[in-house]
Amino acid sequence: MGDLDFQVPRPGLAAVVILLAAGLLAADAGLDDYTARERLDEVLSRGDAAQRRLDRQEGMRRESRPENALAPEEAAAVNAALQAIAIDWERLFAAIDGATSEEVALTAIRPSVSQKSLHISGEAKDMAAVLAFVEALRRAPLAQVVLASHQVKQSDPQKPIVFEIRALWHGAI
Repeated sequence: MGDLDFQVPRPGLAAVVILLAAGLLAADAGLDDYTARERLDEVLSRGDAAQRRLDRQEGMRRESRPENALAPEEAAAVNAALQAIAIDWERLFAAIDGATSEEVALTAIRPSVSQKSLHISGEAKDMAAVLAFVEALRRAPLAQVVLASHQVKQSDPQKPIVFEIRALWHGAI
């Protein structure tokens, strides 16, 4: 029994150095990981801030565009007004005035810019004067001039004809 040794062998200097080196490498890797995570968080934070700035700038750009400056209802009203302004009202009313004779009295002229239509109401001495007025209106800028309704005004002793005419105007008046 002489070969048995009950003492635990001590690690050598090389094993201690390797263990210390491994510990230092692990600590260094942990520090690098911590530093990398901090940098990643900082980069993500900067990216979020940049995205928010970009969104704000895009929103301001969108709001400053002419088509976004007005609500849709306001834009429609502005477009209708622009269409009404673009019409040569003087030429349109001159055409109506030129067709009117002494035997015809106009009581209302109701234009519809969106439909480019016109309703004319009036009274005439007789049916011949009404028909002559309708025929005289059938010149530019008016088209499709139609006698929509007529009736004799029985309450008046002269019995004039009350009428309504519909017409379209064409081209850029």
